Amino acid sequence: MIVHTEEPKSDLPCLLCLHGGGTSGYIFDIQTRRLQRALAKHFRFVFVDGPFECAAGPGVLPFFEGMGPYRRWINQDGCDEDKVRPLLKQKMAEDGGNFVGVLGFSQGARLALGLLHEKQERRAEAFDEFGFGVFICGTYPPLGLSSALFPVTPTAQFESQYWEEKHKNILSIPTVHVIGNKDPFLHKSQLLSKCSDPTSTTILEFSMGHHLPVAPADTQRLANRVIALHRNYEHELCTRAVEQLGKGLEQVAVTEIPLQT
Repeated sequence: MIVHTEEPKSDLPCLLCLHGGGTSGYIFDIQTRRLQRALAKHFRFVFVDGPFECAAGPGVLPFFEGMGPYRRWINQDGCDEDKVRPLLKQKMAEDGGNFVGVLGFSQGARLALGLLHEKQERRAEAFDEFGFGVFICGTYPPLGLSSALFPVTPTAQFESQYWEEKHKNILSIPTVHVIGNKDPFLHKSQLLSKCSDPTSTTILEFSMGHHLPVAPADTQRLANRVIALHRNYEHELCTRAVEQLGKGLEQVAVTEIPLQT
């Protein structure tokens, strides 16, 4: 039996964390503990469960035996917008935190990239809170909640050169891609990284498989990059606010107040 304990919430900015296929938010919480410790003074990690139950994913057993139900973000027809979007929105609303970025692992990275792309395309239902993305051992293709952005297409077609070119550099929002050079899904991680504009992304390649960084130096390198992404996002928000204030002041009509006699 799994017992979930609630810790007091801090006022730190939040990262929405999307687990890989065949795990859960609870398991992803455990998997990210090293990164959480490295970022403990900077962020609060918020985890959410995918809507669809499934078998345990690659590498989940035997370590996480009995920690089901295991979940994923897609069903046989792709990503169900009517299930996933309300699920994420509800989790963020219930938490009440200041969400600034999204972090995804494997299948969760596919969804995270799709969410950022929605924001970039200025879709009305987009998650505008997210200013950057962290993709760890992401797989391919991107996973969007809207079929208009990422149509449901057989995987074989996504592997074609046509889809590689179609998705190349589609995301300009700042990101970091973590790639394991021993990952059996290395090629898919490389394809996903090509979705980000090279001028707005950082690729960190570590000597590891399909999991989060384990070596302290690797974890710290990733943590430093996440901190830098957030710092740059805060600067961007401040710049926008100043520009908006300036435009507002320009529109203020100066009227003379008659003197009282």
